[in-house]
Amino acid sequence: MRKTYRVMNPSGIHARPALKIVEAASRHQSDSYLIKNGSLFVAKNLVNMISIGAKYGDEIEVIAEGEDSQAAIEAIGAVLTALH
Repeated sequence: MRKTYRVMNPSGIHARPALKIVEAASRHQSDSYLIKNGSLFVAKNLVNMISIGAKYGDEIEVIAEGEDSQAAIEAIGAVLTALH
């Protein structure tokens, strides 16, 4: 399962939103990944999330595989589209 989101945080994905993505992904059994410009990043890995380098307005594709993949994608998407 996959879905594309636009980063809405004016500061992009820095340490705090990266941690929130990891926390959202870690609450689910599914394996979750983010794709930016063709590069794959593991959503449950904080270093990966910080190194994604996403800025305001960037499109990020979220992929999840497993029983609760839809819930995982929605939880990560909520972080990506949050304004703060």
